[in-house]
Amino acid sequence: MSDPILFSVLVPVYNAGRWLVPCIESVLGQTDPNFELLLVDDGSTDGSGAVCDAYAARDERIRVFHQDNAGQLAARVKALAQHRGEYCVFLDADDMLVPHALETLRAAVDESGADCVIYGIRWERPGGVEHLTTPPSMCRRLITDSREALLHLLDDDAYNSVCRKGARSSCFDGRDLSAFYRLRSCDDKIQSMEIQENARSFFFLPDELYLYRANEASVTHTLRYDDFRADYTVDSYIHTALSRLGIFTSADFDRLRNHGLDMLVITLKRICRFCSDREHMFAALQSIRENTYYRDYLSVGYRGARGGVRRLFNRVALFLLKRGHYAALIFFCTRIYRAG
Repeated sequence: MSDPILFSVLVPVYNAGRWLVPCIESVLGQTDPNFELLLVDDGSTDGSGAVCDAYAARDERIRVFHQDNAGQLAARVKALAQHRGEYCVFLDADDMLVPHALETLRAAVDESGADCVIYGIRWERPGGVEHLTTPPSMCRRLITDSREALLHLLDDDAYNSVCRKGARSSCFDGRDLSAFYRLRSCDDKIQSMEIQENARSFFFLPDELYLYRANEASVTHTLRYDDFRADYTVDSYIHTALSRLGIFTSADFDRLRNHGLDMLVITLKRICRFCSDREHMFAALQSIRENTYYRDYLSVGYRGARGGVRRLFNRVALFLLKRGHYAALIFFCTRIYRAG
């Protein structure tokens, strides 16, 4: 009898083009061979599905599923329903795993027994390489206090990606996520929250096991700020999930709210920088100000955790938004507060 499968590598595929073969090869070249590779062709029209089928015909560890285009989250849910491994590892079709990724994960699981192992990402983009890693104080720590783990994970948006997490199968409860299938962004936060709700222990690695490649045609890179309209469905979902867990204090929620406002200011600056004209800027900014979720956030006031000039500038930007002074906000974000 063959050994049980330890890792299921789950890859949603949609028109991945030239990025797909290096992605698949990065899995087949792993130094730990105890894995299965699940490729979900999400209605590709560029021949990506045929590439997947050709690989499956040559390697029995690969299984391919085809579906009509339903979005990246739907493709991941499909893979989760079919996987057989003890742990799930997520990989986008335009990215790669480093050769020793699964071997490193196996060692971490053997050492810690954690339900969720969190690792770093090396982000290759035209302007250079960025390293998304765990702070030294957290490295190689096994955390069994869910509140402590969630406070750390939710305080840094770099942890949103499911591609930084190797999660035990029990972290996925089969919940219905179909309401979020057509999201063009933030779907990672939905699935990360499912993991974070169900995991009983977390282990943080310093290693960069995931190679994120800047594909300008991917969903993440094709968001257009001219079309931006406030939609905080995901934020509301996370808030509800945290309330359901019953482990956050009012101070924790206030910390989360202020972190959300810090992130909102980044969005404001991107709107002011990347919208093609003032009409589009005004429409995008107004959609945020009139959104119930952030109107409630703004009404309480801002007490951002970040000190110094950045905290002061965030306070000014949020004050101008709250008062509806869009022209002044645009001037402030494009002429004075450009960093970040």
